[in-house]
Amino acid sequence: MRVHQFISHLATDLSTRLHLDVRFYGRSFFWMSLGQMSTVVRGIATTFLMARWIPRTTFGEFRYILAMFGLAGIFSLSGINTSVIRGIAKGDTVIARVAAKRIFFFSLLGTLALLGLGVERYLRGEQTVAFGLAFTAIIFPFYSLSNMYGSILTGKDEIKRLIKLAITNNLLFSILFFGIILHWKTLIPLLIAYFGFDLLFRGYMTCREIRKLPVAGSAKEHLHLGNHLSLIGIFQAIAFQLDQVLIQAFAGYNGLANFSVATLLPEQVKDFVNSMSGIILKRFSRHEHTESILRQTRRHFRLALLGSAVLVIGYCLCVPIVLPWLFPQYRTEVLPSMVYALGFLAFPSIIGLSYFQAHQNIRALWRFYAVNTILQISSNVVLIPFLGAWGGILSKTFTRLASAGLSYPAESEKKESV
Repeated sequence: MRVHQFISHLATDLSTRLHLDVRFYGRSFFWMSLGQMSTVVRGIATTFLMARWIPRTTFGEFRYILAMFGLAGIFSLSGINTSVIRGIAKGDTVIARVAAKRIFFFSLLGTLALLGLGVERYLRGEQTVAFGLAFTAIIFPFYSLSNMYGSILTGKDEIKRLIKLAITNNLLFSILFFGIILHWKTLIPLLIAYFGFDLLFRGYMTCREIRKLPVAGSAKEHLHLGNHLSLIGIFQAIAFQLDQVLIQAFAGYNGLANFSVATLLPEQVKDFVNSMSGIILKRFSRHEHTESILRQTRRHFRLALLGSAVLVIGYCLCVPIVLPWLFPQYRTEVLPSMVYALGFLAFPSIIGLSYFQAHQNIRALWRFYAVNTILQISSNVVLIPFLGAWGGILSKTFTRLASAGLSYPAESEKKESV
């Protein structure tokens, strides 16, 4: 009882000092941590075991197809998911059905793009990679829809239930994928297992959650934001996946495998931090755009920067021990991984961008993502042809650090009219 009282008193004190709902974010952080633990288990099955048990070339081919699938994401209207969170948080539940229709039909363009890439690989004599791309092309529209249940539950503030579903999905997925690797170490079975189970589980949950929602409100205002974010997402997807495409072209599948291992652990940390963005957006969407809220957001931005610096130091102390233990054949990737982790200092951007989204500051969003995309693409093109995987590491790290300042909520700006 005394421990509980101490924690309650500490939460109250910190909430007052930091102007932050410590109880809310503490509970969210706890559940997100459990979800991230299941994601780590999933990562062990999909990357750790693959990197150790299958040939380096096959692993590189697998990562290449994932990169192409991610690049096709420019046709998945990813920004609409933000509209779903914002709309449901404000009671406009009709947004989910409208968003689902738009995503499905537009993502058919992604199917055509992946089929085209498959033909290109086939003509190059890479039949296995070509068939893998054809498989991903078929499932792409359905896969694009399958993650919407997460946005719906986040908008409804059902974080606990969302995390429980994610844990269930990740653990079942890990068991299945582990069995696949034990019996098959070839590309096609790995791809079918990787995408197929997720599609079945998440697709079912998305259909279920959409059917449960009442039809209420208007989707127009939220779609306006989603359309802008989807257009931004096109450039972001190209910029984000371009490094892997160029690394494969200039350093081959082995170089891409090295890059994937060097960035694996930092990306796990980044994914966990990014998982909080929906919660932050949902929270910000409940507040009006006032000077008081703006000052609090700035304060939280600076606090997050301090926490990110501590995270960088901790990672650099741990990775020389952890990475060689996990991946003995990739010991040379310790230094690249440490350099890549400097990008953690850009984590406060999540706070600023969520603030801009909640209050529809379209101008600030475009300013941040335009600079980020230009820096990412130009540095990739300049560095990767000469430095290979190292060029990809330096490019992405530089881009994140250089553009982070543009996400700081500076002076109050009027949101774009809708």
